Amino acid sequence: MSYQNQEEGHRHRMPWSQWPRGAKYAVAAAAAIVFIPAFLALFGGITMWLWNWLMPAIFKLPVISFWQAVGILVLSHLLFKGNHFKGGKSHWKKREMRRQVAEDGPDARPA
Repeated sequence: MSYQNQEEGHRHRMPWSQWPRGAKYAVAAAAAIVFIPAFLALFGGITMWLWNWLMPAIFKLPVISFWQAVGILVLSHLLFKGNHFKGGKSHWKKREMRRQVAEDGPDARPA
């Protein structure tokens, strides 16, 4: 982003918190476009390799393809981690609880 304090001869990058909202969204979108497929390929490959190494030898199961391994990852995420596409409700609840604790203080007792 742009530099500040150039009149003093110092060049400091603007902190992330001061970037314009549009620039933050552009960087986040670019990072998602790069990192999501990279992690999907990495974890899908590791899952396929581990499955094909262990499962046929131990349980006599068939060898799987890369896309089947990705499907297993998605399915296990849905089954064991649940649905995390709720729009950040849990973060709001945590923030609200912290605010209430800060207002009440450490010595407050429930009525």
